[in-house]
Amino acid sequence: MSARELINPKSSLWAWMAFDLWFYRTRRNLSLAQTALIASVTRGTVSNWEAGRLRPNDKCLTLLDQAWDTGGHFERLHMFATSGHDPDWYNQGVQYEMAAEVIKVFHGKSVPVWLQTEAYAKAILKAAGRAAEIESETQARMKRQEILKRKRPPYLWVLIDQEVLENVVGGPEVMAGQLRYLLELADLECVCVRVVSRSVGWHPGQDGHFHVMTVSGRGVSYAVAQVAGRLIEAGDESAILEFRFDQIGALALPRADSKTLIEQILRMYE
Repeated sequence: MSARELINPKSSLWAWMAFDLWFYRTRRNLSLAQTALIASVTRGTVSNWEAGRLRPNDKCLTLLDQAWDTGGHFERLHMFATSGHDPDWYNQGVQYEMAAEVIKVFHGKSVPVWLQTEAYAKAILKAAGRAAEIESETQARMKRQEILKRKRPPYLWVLIDQEVLENVVGGPEVMAGQLRYLLELADLECVCVRVVSRSVGWHPGQDGHFHVMTVSGRGVSYAVAQVAGRLIEAGDESAILEFRFDQIGALALPRADSKTLIEQILRMYE
């Protein structure tokens, strides 16, 4: 069975869109190549839309709505899909990470996944009661860090609260290793780590951690939730989080001062 045939239109709005793209195309007896000409994309792109591997943008869908006289069906689907909760948010989010040119992330409670050591990741998972997932999830986190090893890695801009450095995960030895690794990565040209001092007090990031990605020139964001995260593909909402990131950044220590603070706290664990 093909990936397209596995699409369940009842599982999410994105799956519904993928199914309807196939349904409307085949009812008009159009080939993938013919549909690609209408949407100004490649044949393979249309195939990936229908299989749920790629998501069409609103411009392409507007062209299809006009050509197929759907009354704006696909535009509306796209509007609700980008603003709603996506059950497959994690897998889609990782795909965006792999394609991102810039990733801006704020964390107030723990070191972001791209900067975690294996020991730190395992300690967090153990404390969260996810013992059965420790090995598989830790390897998945290490896999996500490979984007920093690419020939052209994304620019990773990280803001963390001082609490992240002082919140002991796995004991002093694990924390010492984690802070050393944080300093090592912070020296990379593609990584910037800045700390929001405890003296700042409340700031806009304390509602929860989030990250904003620039993918092919557009903003895509992820916001934390207690049970499941939310992937935000609507441009206006993503822009709000990017502005919030800038607000927090205005309060953070400069890069050099952040490094000095990390080094000071590291000595407490050694």
